[in-house]
Amino acid sequence: MLDPLLLVAALLLAFAGFIHSYLGERFVLSRLLALPNLPTLRGSRAYMECLLRWAWHITSVAWWGMAALLTVSWSGHLAAAGLVLTVTFALHGLLILVKIGPRHPGWPVFFLAAAAIWFGTR
Repeated sequence: MLDPLLLVAALLLAFAGFIHSYLGERFVLSRLLALPNLPTLRGSRAYMECLLRWAWHITSVAWWGMAALLTVSWSGHLAAAGLVLTVTFALHGLLILVKIGPRHPGWPVFFLAAAAIWFGTR
């Protein structure tokens, strides 16, 4: 039986992935890809656009995968998996807070998810 905090963390991460993809596509990628002087990669603007969009959304996919990981049962290694996920999402929060700043809404979500994972796997 999973600790309810792990389900809270899974829901937070699934929500963060959805919001990241939706708002990123709407407010970040659309503006970035509309720039007339977007650098090319491998001599192709289309390749650069595809790479940027893929790199953006693969982050959301990773969060959804980790949310799914939290919803399955581990056989005897719950604390170790929890530690890995706790550190991963604490670093997400810390990097957003330090590098982007407190105006970005993602850092508290990742700190809360890290705390829920930590306490839920202990």
